[in-house]
Parts: sequence; structure tokens; C-alpha cells
Amino acid sequence: MNLELWGLIEDGGIESLLRDAASVEGASFRAFQSVAEVLSQKEPAAGLILAVDGTGKYKNYPTIVKRIQKSFFGTDIIVFGAPKTSEAVDRERALGVDLYVPVPPKREDFVSALAETAALRRVKTAAGVIGRSREINEMLEMVLRVAPTDAPVLIEGESGSGKELSARAIHLMSKRRERAFEAVNCGALAEGVLESELFGHERGSFTGAVARRQGLFERANRGTLFLDEVGEMSLNMQVRLLRVIETGEFLRVGGGERVRTDVRIIAATNRSLETAVERGEFRKDLYYRLKVVQIRIPPLRARPDDIPLLVHYLLAQASRKHGKKIRSIERQGMELLLNYPWPGNVRELANVVDNLTIMGREGVIRADEVEKRLGEKASNQTFPDLPVHVPKSREGVERELILNSLLSIHNDIKEVLGILKGEGGAGGGRWRGLVEIKEADEPEPRNLDRMERDAIREALAANRGNRRKAAKQLGLSERTLYRRIREYKIG
Repeated sequence: MNLELWGLIEDGGIESLLRDAASVEGASFRAFQSVAEVLSQKEPAAGLILAVDGTGKYKNYPTIVKRIQKSFFGTDIIVFGAPKTSEAVDRERALGVDLYVPVPPKREDFVSALAETAALRRVKTAAGVIGRSREINEMLEMVLRVAPTDAPVLIEGESGSGKELSARAIHLMSKRRERAFEAVNCGALAEGVLESELFGHERGSFTGAVARRQGLFERANRGTLFLDEVGEMSLNMQVRLLRVIETGEFLRVGGGERVRTDVRIIAATNRSLETAVERGEFRKDLYYRLKVVQIRIPPLRARPDDIPLLVHYLLAQASRKHGKKIRSIERQGMELLLNYPWPGNVRELANVVDNLTIMGREGVIRADEVEKRLGEKASNQTFPDLPVHVPKSREGVERELILNSLLSIHNDIKEVLGILKGEGGAGGGRWRGLVEIKEADEPEPRNLDRMERDAIREALAANRGNRRKAAKQLGLSERTLYRRIREYKIG
């Protein structure tokens, strides 16, 4: 894949080094004289290199980065600048810089930086991955390391997080890329159907088998077989799969002739196979055969910095698909998207953006439209807005269980009081006097309010006002925490 790189360079010597380094990686390099000249381009480049000395016309480069990414959100940004601490480099990433290289660098540093950018760009393109967060780049670096080998890979991640995309990236970056990539969802098929799908069958082996049929192990020979939701496979099927992995041979359903295959196995699961092994639901020997290399796909809520990038990409896609002219989302609307927990991950985000594009007016999607859409989703959830992650310490477990119970009781009491006051229907008015006595004599709701408010204040204080960290500590979504802060008027 030929890479085109752009440059905004303040030092002619650095420009010469960059051209040499780009040629080593087989990339083309084009220097621009101004930001306006870059923004006038119709098609984005793979990367933009900013070489700054802190005093020239590009000294305010964070603003330049934002302008470039707004127009070319898929372009990687590399900055060559003054040496900085690791904390400062982390802040650069938060500003949108994909790679920060201190100067004055050696020629090898330029080559290494461009090689890293080129490699990540290739795997992102192969996988169709959108993101520049540390979490997603670490995952892609794992893909780059394992792809050239034939080692089996176990991919763990929540539904909708992109497990199959990652599996396809491994295949496309491997020496098997010219061969077939076959995929099957092991949890979506009955055992007999899955057996036939994987191993094929002979004519007459069962009712409806009117001809011999090749299975995925034959069709993927010398290629890659992706087994999605492998943890849902029955123990009987696990035995057959283990046999193929160990011997490279199998029998078609109803057949007696052994068939040889050379397949790389990539398996995926959205639950802990280690726990399934402990429960006797998954074979330990198969688990270790599949888990030669393990890759974890970060959930969307763990990489919020990627959400704006994904939203812009999905907006452009949805606008083209539906013939709409949606340019962007209001800043407050983007904040709402950033604070939503996204239990369905990128798949859910794509669904929301698609809906907003269809239902929205031309131009800019307003914050109230986003709030309405997310409100509809929240009201349809069957699970309470309570902690999912439980800390390992006994004190942390007890704390979250207590807060969990308080929130549940609090909401139940509010609902009951609303009904008794007549808010839930015409019949509630008969109990109005009783409610007034109950509220006067037994103020449990107000006590619960105070306990919940104190817990939130304590978490905010412990995290120095950082609401994202406080929400994580409490096990709440940020959106819920913001709502509670407004209700309790916590300063």
C-alpha cells in the first residue's frame, strides 16, 4: 500500500531527513508552506508530519492539529518537537497527536517513527479500525506482532467491539492473506448444523444431504478460520475441534475418509473462557491450544477519546448512504455521546449515528436530538443503572453493594410515592393524606438522598473533582453521575 505523507516543516534539514526516511518506507512525501494549503486538498493523506521548534509559525500546533483532524479525521498526526516528559507526551496524545518524536532526532528515529506510523496505518486500513487512543494502538501493535506467525489467536472482547475486524486484520497482514478467510458464529448454530458447517458432509449422511458438501475446514485450507463465540460450542464439538488442531485431520459427517487441512485458527469470545474452564463448561486442553496468543479488544467506554473520531466517520458514511447533508454534531451533543456507557460498543454507536442522520435536519445535529435518542435507549434498557465492575478489595465490594442497594431502594421509594400522590394515575389521589403523614413521620427518602449525595461528594473529593474517575469508582455511568450532581446541586 503506497502511503502519502504531508509535512509542515520549519527546519529545512529536518525536511531532508524526512524525505529520506519516507523513501525507506516506500512512502511519498510532500511539504506544504501553510495550513491553508493543506486544508485545500481534496483527499486526505495517510499522515501529516509537523516539525516544530516552538518559536516559528507552527508553535501553536495543537490548534493546527484540531483543524487538520476536523477536515481529515482519518489522518495520523506525527509531531517532531522539543523533548518532553512521558506525562507531557501523554497529554499530546489527548490533543490528537498520534506519535510524538523529540528532536533533534537521528535519522534512525525518523525511519522508526515513519515505520511505526506506516505499520499502524496498514493494519488500521486492513481492519477498518477507526481510532487513535492508546488502548486501540496497543491492541493493533499486538495484531502486527502476531499476524506474520501461524500461531492460534484467542480474541476477547464484548459484543460489538470489533472482534471479527481484528481477526480479518490478522489474516490480511499474514502470509495467508492470498487464501480464504472463513468465519462462523459457533453460538448461532445447533450442534448438528455446526458440525456439518465446520467439517462438511457426505451424500446421504442425513435427510436432505443430496450431495457431498465441503466444510469450512476444507474451504479455509491454507487460509484462516475464524470461530466467533467459541465458548458457546458444546463439549462434544470441542473434542472434535481439538482433534483437528492436534492432527490436522478430520472426517466429514457420514464419511470414513480422513481429510487433511492446514488452517490457522482465530477464535473469539465475549465471555471469560477461563471461568468456563473452572466450571467444566470448556475443555482446559482446548483452551490452551486456542490461547497461544491472547488479544483483548477494549470496549468503547474504555477509549472515549476515539468517540469523536468514530462519530465523524460514521456521520460521513450515514450521510452518503441516506442522501443527507449532515456536517457535524453540536458540542453539547458530542458531550452526551462521550458520557454514554455504550454497552453495545461501536455497533451501538453506529446504530445511534445512523438514526440521528435519518431523523435529523440538514446541517448540524442538535444536542436535544442526541439527548432524546439516548433517553429512548436508556428507557428500553432492562438492566438497572448500577455498577458492572466490582473491585477486588472487600471494602470496595461492600461499598458498591451498599450504593447499589441504596440507588435501587431510592428509585423504588420515589416511584411508590409518585403513584400514591396521584402522579401514576387517577386512583392515587385517595392516598394523598396518608402520603403526607408518611413523609412527615418517616423521611427515609431524604436519608437515602443524603447518603447517596455524601457518597458522590466523597468520590469526587478522592478523585480531585475528576468526574470520569469518580463515576468509575462509584460504578456509575458518567451521564448518571452528572444527573445526580445536578439533582443534588453538588458544587
